[in-house]
Amino acid sequence: MKAVNVLSRLLKLLTIVTFIALVIVVLIQITGRYSPFSFVWTEELSRFLFIYAIAFSAPVAMEKREYVRVDLLLNFLPTQLKKYYDAAIYLVIGAFSAFLITHSYDFALLGRNQSSATLMIEMYYVNLSMMITFILLALYSFLNIYVVLKANQKEGVQQ
Repeated sequence: MKAVNVLSRLLKLLTIVTFIALVIVVLIQITGRYSPFSFVWTEELSRFLFIYAIAFSAPVAMEKREYVRVDLLLNFLPTQLKKYYDAAIYLVIGAFSAFLITHSYDFALLGRNQSSATLMIEMYYVNLSMMITFILLALYSFLNIYVVLKANQKEGVQQ
């Protein structure tokens, strides 16, 4: 679990860095509207930074189990079944994310030898963000299954 904690801290740091960079680039873009200088690269860079900010923050939200969820059905279930319901949801999310890993890599390969218009960044690196996201979502989904089942076992012993 130490490796997962290091990965989580790294993802949080990367999220903060990309978001701060996004804010700075957008501020440069805004000031460019009122100055004689033209910054044509800011729109493209802000889009790429936003993509990677989401790629790094989505797994963090999965780790903390902070995604929006409709728990109407969950409120009607007996307490003993709630942990299995949560585990089943994380299993479906993890399996779907794992399924999409190879497809997202194939999509990333389509971006090879193509570059962005103003920054000349190879689109492979931009498209690779999807694969990174799906790998990490699958990892944290499967870890959440363990956490949900283990946490509820501890609560059952204490009650």
